Amino acid sequence: MNLDPELYSIRAKPLDSIKAHFTKTLPRLGWGKSGAEEVVLDIGCGPGGITMQLVLPLFPHFKKIFAVDSLPNMIEFAKTNNSHPKIEYSVADIEEWSTVEKWRGQITKIVSIHCFQWLKDKKKGFCNVHQLLKTGGEAAICFVADSSVYKSILEVKKKPKWRDHFQGVDDCVSDGYIYKHDCLYYKKMIEEIGFDVRHCTEERKIETFSSDDEYRSFFASICVLTSHVPLHLQEEFKDDFFDEMLKENGRDENGLPLYGAKLIEIVVKKNDIMKM
Repeated sequence: MNLDPELYSIRAKPLDSIKAHFTKTLPRLGWGKSGAEEVVLDIGCGPGGITMQLVLPLFPHFKKIFAVDSLPNMIEFAKTNNSHPKIEYSVADIEEWSTVEKWRGQITKIVSIHCFQWLKDKKKGFCNVHQLLKTGGEAAICFVADSSVYKSILEVKKKPKWRDHFQGVDDCVSDGYIYKHDCLYYKKMIEEIGFDVRHCTEERKIETFSSDDEYRSFFASICVLTSHVPLHLQEEFKDDFFDEMLKENGRDENGLPLYGAKLIEIVVKKNDIMKM
């Protein structure tokens, strides 16, 4: 998988649903109100914008924020554009225990925003989260369950002018979308691992983008097919993907493009023993 951090970062502000998660949901659950020095892990930090804009302000007292992503180009961009003395960016994959085991039992808070939908083995990801947390530590994980992005990817890859470019390419459409996994499915999974579930919701969110250019660039950046298109055809592909997304989502009363997705928010607390 190869995503473009510069395209992704064209949208300067976080989605409203993500902002609400950090400014309303987590504070309501007591996050950021403790005087304890937190050791925080941000899983799937991407280019670091959310780490800087939302994770950092949530914790008035913290010792360190470790921010990881499986894509080296995202980490390089984050180091250059979203650096902070107490944020340490590094390449790691929550599905690969060897890349994160150095933090075993050391983390007091884990956040992960729009990362877990990319995982092939979500249960392994949740198990590794359990091992990384201290006893009593908590994790807040927000990910996409159903999105017009997935339908648009499946539609555009079938088009005759594009399909030859994607032979054998993993489209990274989430199994949760294909099998219609809901909040209760994941709640059962994480309870079986041994977590206490403090918060688990599933809600459809509608986001408004400020312009067609912002919309086109942002969604091209998270479409894994984009990098497999020859460079001289990429602008045409982005136009086609934009058209598919717009067909699925439409525009608001002011003519601005909309985006709809069903999001799952989970906040869990670690028990002493992992069951599985």
